[in-house]
Amino acid sequence: MIPGHDPDENYRRRHEGIREFLRVFDQMRVRPTWRNGDIPVPVLWVTGPYLANAAVAQALEARCDGTPFAHIGTSADPEEGGPVAGAGFTPPYAGLVTQLRQATRDLAAVAPPGEAHLRFPLFAQVLWLLDLQTTDDEPDHLHDGVKKAVRQRRRQMRAGTGQDRRNFWANVRAYSEGPLPAWAAATALLGAGWANQLSGLFGVSAILAGPVIGSLHVLLLSRSWAGRRRYMWFCRQPFLMPDQRRNRPHDITGFAVRLLRARRRAMAVPLSEARPDVPPPAPAQSRLVAHVTPLPQVTAVPGDPDAGHPPEHEGAEGAEAPAESAGERKRLEAVQANEGIEHLLVNAFLEDLRQGYERRLWKVWRRVAWARTSYPVLLVDGGLTRLVARIEEVRTATCLPDPLLVVVTGHSGHTPPPDGARAPVMAGRPELTEELWAQWGAELARDRAVGSHRVLRIEMEAKDAPILEKINVPVRGRRRPLLAHPVLPWLAVTALVTLSFVRVLATNTTNCELDIWRAATGECVGISDGGFVFDDHLKHVLGVIDSQNRSILSSGHPYATVIYLGKLTTSSKSSVGVADPITDIHGELAGLALEQRRLIDNSGDGSKLQMRLLLANAGADFRYAEDVAKDVLRRIQDDPSVIGVVGLGESRQTVQAAIQLLARKAVPVISTTATFDDLGRRQGSDAYIPSFFPLAPPNSRLAEVAARWAHEGLPEQGFPPAATAAVFTDTMLSDLFSRDLGARFVRAFGKGATSVGYSNAAQLEEKVTDVCTRTEKPDMVYYAGRTAQFGAFVDAIGKSQCQLTVMANDDITQYVNDHEPQLGSNHRVRVTYVALASPSAWTAVPGQFKTDFFQEFDALVASLHMQNLPRTELPSKEYAVQAHDAAGAIMGAAQVAFSGQGGPADDGGPGVVDRGGVLLALEKLEKINGDSGLVKLHGDPDGRHALDRPILLVTVNPQGRQVVIRQCGRLYVQQPPSPTC
Repeated sequence: MIPGHDPDENYRRRHEGIREFLRVFDQMRVRPTWRNGDIPVPVLWVTGPYLANAAVAQALEARCDGTPFAHIGTSADPEEGGPVAGAGFTPPYAGLVTQLRQATRDLAAVAPPGEAHLRFPLFAQVLWLLDLQTTDDEPDHLHDGVKKAVRQRRRQMRAGTGQDRRNFWANVRAYSEGPLPAWAAATALLGAGWANQLSGLFGVSAILAGPVIGSLHVLLLSRSWAGRRRYMWFCRQPFLMPDQRRNRPHDITGFAVRLLRARRRAMAVPLSEARPDVPPPAPAQSRLVAHVTPLPQVTAVPGDPDAGHPPEHEGAEGAEAPAESAGERKRLEAVQANEGIEHLLVNAFLEDLRQGYERRLWKVWRRVAWARTSYPVLLVDGGLTRLVARIEEVRTATCLPDPLLVVVTGHSGHTPPPDGARAPVMAGRPELTEELWAQWGAELARDRAVGSHRVLRIEMEAKDAPILEKINVPVRGRRRPLLAHPVLPWLAVTALVTLSFVRVLATNTTNCELDIWRAATGECVGISDGGFVFDDHLKHVLGVIDSQNRSILSSGHPYATVIYLGKLTTSSKSSVGVADPITDIHGELAGLALEQRRLIDNSGDGSKLQMRLLLANAGADFRYAEDVAKDVLRRIQDDPSVIGVVGLGESRQTVQAAIQLLARKAVPVISTTATFDDLGRRQGSDAYIPSFFPLAPPNSRLAEVAARWAHEGLPEQGFPPAATAAVFTDTMLSDLFSRDLGARFVRAFGKGATSVGYSNAAQLEEKVTDVCTRTEKPDMVYYAGRTAQFGAFVDAIGKSQCQLTVMANDDITQYVNDHEPQLGSNHRVRVTYVALASPSAWTAVPGQFKTDFFQEFDALVASLHMQNLPRTELPSKEYAVQAHDAAGAIMGAAQVAFSGQGGPADDGGPGVVDRGGVLLALEKLEKINGDSGLVKLHGDPDGRHALDRPILLVTVNPQGRQVVIRQCGRLYVQQPPSPTC
């Protein structure tokens, strides 16, 4: 033991040196960012005993796990490809082909998850050309044979061999990220840009054409032969090319001819003569050993078999000189041809890698090149330095950097330098690796593209092997750039195509029909003559109205046009998550259709007006009522036959705004079921609109009557008088009805009433639970909300086990009609509601005052084959009869005005009713026995509401039928008023 020597210190130094070596190896193979730029990497030459080299190979392979890595082991050159027919020799380049085949196969076998594998189309094309067999090798016919073979390959959509099939699908995977998104994006942009000029079908077809064309383009690019543009690189690279540019081939066919001629020269002599590094076969005893004359000095371009020829000997050499000279020339040509082919193979191999790692801003669509963050590593055993020498020769000749990191392992005393000692070698122990790497970088910074110091030699020792096997150094890598994620181009293209679809479809579907536009909610909003089906639930009744409108126009008889303004569409789901079949609007349309039919049947000699109906959709919850009111004003200006508007049956802010807008032109408006007292009040004023005629009784009257009935109780129904009440009120700001009715009921009921506010169905259930868990429960609950939440309200009452009397407002008529059997059989919750109309109200009326409307309604439903539809899809009778009376009132006034004008025009035309005369007639219209009850507009003492309209208290009996149990107001003129009202 050497005095003062610390063996542990020596081990630690050796250990740290191995760690430094592995860290620097990671620095070499990890690709710099685009900002730092790609740099050419040196050849890493690791020398040492066999065990150390094996440990190095194992450690490097483990560090390259999941990234492109190939290990070329030492072996005899296999004879892949076999001898060429007629030559009898193994191609001298066969060994290099085998090694490169293995390298390409291994490098393409591994890729990060979701990324395309490396591809080697140029190298595969060289192999195909080298294996190409032509029927005639004559110079004049070789070109035609090659051209024919290339043409056949061009027609191949899929190759026949397994390897070619794998290449095909690998190409599809790689190319699908380029042309396919590009085509899709291009057509999507064009489709969106031309959306205004294209029809919907053509615009959608144009957008879909992008992916289709892109898919075909990908298939074409992925074939074994992918077109001349990809392979024009062969005509630009330096190997197997003549010196003079004008003599160089201009297409792949010309280059293929040169390559096949070089192949023929390379195989013209035995392998041992064309490849000096391969020992000649042992001669047979019966054969003579020929004397080999040294090769003459010949000036030739490396790799160019046509560049020069050795001079022929004459005279003094005698007759044998020309033969010897010809043989030497043949051997020289074989050597040059073999070198050219090997250089071409290596150059194609490196060019495929360059293209696979090429990062350029103008090729940003090649995402995979930006996503590759690790250089490919080629580990070569020391006995195969010829392959590394060829790689370095190509790098030197082309001066082009490539991403391949070559690592050579071998015994320090037997392995020559990888580049043939043509350049200085930087050598040192593993602990100097980092210093050598920094020194190499400094040399590269002031040197040429690939660097003059091409080899970094790391000297290993046998003692390093155990350390390499046990050491654990974290593998250094670089994350894939976020913008290079494989999903990103597809997300971008999908978003672009989707937006283009939306743009095309939105542009082409903005107008559902003439004067009908598509709103932001997707609803068709505007005015129709009945021919446009706003909702499938309404199609039967709309068909009747459209047919009757056509009959009126074709009859030549006088008519007046009435516009029905309602919510003919609805959102896909209501606030409680159930599709709304709008049976209330369905009923109003049915009532209008019956009134229209009655007037047609009674038109007689043409002295009586018929009613032409225009249907204006204000959208779900009358969302677009104000916009549609503007359309109504434009229609009135263009069509003098329009005498007024009916409908607008809900008390909402948008409805109030529409009424105020129509009042500017004094358009007569008769609302059907809207009950808000101040609906017809002028904006910013206490004055009321004289052209607005509400048919339904106001909230003040409804709340007063309901509160009286609640205090009195319903002894015959088992409901005792109520001293306390919880009033459920919808607090939605846009809804004028619920808040106003709830507040008026609280005032009318008096001291025992409390208001319970809610804003949605879920909150409504919480409020019911809260009321039912109180120590002092109310005697009854009054529901002042909308029909959409009433189902949730009933369910909540039933689950709470509250024994409460439930009284609801008239808006739940639709819900009761749709759920009569369920409400009748529900013993936990007994529901009564205040109705504005009911067929059962006419049961006890004397025969001379009864109405035939409900029988006519049933006949209409039967004629449209709707009687077997579910109850929830049938039109509502209660809403139908009120719309029928509204239309009857405005047409009665129109008939008065028409008669006052003297009937039809003097020229024999049908004549036009004066809208001002209609408004005056409505003000003075006498009492009418309507089918829903007494009709006397503006006859109430307040001067702005209808006189003595019926208010009914309805319940559902156990048989599931509605029964009127209380009534205020009159059903007909002669009916005496109720003493309790």
